[in-house]
Amino acid sequence: MSEFEAELHRHVSALRKLIASARTEGNDLAVDSLVGELEGLIGLAERNDVDTAQLQQVLAAETGAIPIVAPADEPS
Repeated sequence: MSEFEAELHRHVSALRKLIASARTEGNDLAVDSLVGELEGLIGLAERNDVDTAQLQQVLAAETGAIPIVAPADEPS
């Protein structure tokens, strides 16, 4: 992994923590802004020929495109 890719992944990790914190606080504006930053990082990665498959999965999870299913033994 190049230094660029490593730094990109560090930024994504930091953004995910900030998104989680903003959600906990109920700050929808911050969540939207941070998700926008995440989308920007993915665009930057694409323009630099970095494989974005994993980053696209992160984005899908953060935007709710991937539904979270409760385990069978937990009520939904």
